[in-house]
Amino acid sequence: MTSIVDFLQLLLGIAGLWYGSETLIKGAMSLADRYRLSDALFGMLVLAIGTDLPELFVAFDASFRSLAGEDLSGIVIGSAIGSTIGQFALVFGVAGFIGYEPMNRRFLPRNTFFLVGGILAVGAFSWDGVITRTEGVVLMFYYALYLYVIITRRVELEDEGEAASHIDAWKAWLILAAGLLLLLVSAELTVVNAAEFAKGVGLSNIAVSAIVIGMGSSLPELSVSFVALLRKRGGLSVGNLVGSNVLDTLLVPGIGAFISPLVVPAAVLMVDLPVLLLTTILVLIFLYVTRRGVRAPEAVVLLAVYLVYAGVRLGGPGS
Repeated sequence: MTSIVDFLQLLLGIAGLWYGSETLIKGAMSLADRYRLSDALFGMLVLAIGTDLPELFVAFDASFRSLAGEDLSGIVIGSAIGSTIGQFALVFGVAGFIGYEPMNRRFLPRNTFFLVGGILAVGAFSWDGVITRTEGVVLMFYYALYLYVIITRRVELEDEGEAASHIDAWKAWLILAAGLLLLLVSAELTVVNAAEFAKGVGLSNIAVSAIVIGMGSSLPELSVSFVALLRKRGGLSVGNLVGSNVLDTLLVPGIGAFISPLVVPAAVLMVDLPVLLLTTILVLIFLYVTRRGVRAPEAVVLLAVYLVYAGVRLGGPGS
C-alpha cells in the first residue's frame, strides 16, 4: 500500500515538474522578449540561478554543519560535481533526442574559459585534498567575473519578440516566480517519493542513491529543457544548462569552502572531475564546433558516458 501511495505522489511530482516548467518558460519568454535579452543570456542569468537553488541550499546547510564539527564536505563537493555531470551528460543526452540547434561560435571562447577553466581550477585546488577558504574566495571571484562578462557583453534580440512580450513586466516576474517555486517543490516531491518507491520494491540503498542523486538533482533543468525545446526556445535551455554548470562548478564549492574548508575525496580527482571535463568538452564540441548541435547520435554518446560513469561510481572507490 505504501508503495502505491509513493508511486501516486511520484506521479504528482512529475506532473508538477511539467506544469512548473511550462509556467517558468512562459514567464521567461515574456521577460526575455520584454527586456530584449537573448534566450541564452536570460537562461544564464535568471533560470540558472533559480534552478540551482537546491544545490546552493545544500552547500550552505552542509557547510555550516561541517563548521559545527560534522564533516559533510563530501556532500558539498558531491552535489556540485554530480549535478554538473548530470546536467551535461544526462539532460543534454535525454533532451538531445528532441534536438538542439548549433550555437554561435563566437561564444565558444567565453564558455570554454569559464566551463573548462572552472573545472581545472577546482581540480588544482583539490590536488592536496582540501579546498581552503582562500581558494573558496578565488572560486567565488571567478564566478563574479563570469557574471560581469555575460552582463557587459550581452547579446540583445534583433526582433520585437512574440505575443509573450505583451504581458506586463510584474505579471511576467510573478509567473516566473510561481513556476520556479512549483518546479522546486515538485522536484523535491519527486526525489523523495522516487527513493521511497524504489526501496519499497526492493532496490538497494546504493542503487537508490545513484538514481536519486544522479537524476534528481537534474530534474529542474531536464524539465525546463524539454519545455523550452518544445516551445522552440532552445536558447533558454542551453543558457540554463551552461549557467547552472558554471554556478555549480565555481559558486557552490566556493561558498562551501569559504564557510568551512572542503575535504575532497581522492575519487573526485580520479573519477568525477575527469568525467565532468570529458562531458563538458563533448557538449562544447557538439554545440559550437561540429555545427550539428545535439541530436540523437550525440545524445547517445552523452548518455553512454553517463551510464559508464554511474557504473564506475557504483562499483569503484569512494562510492
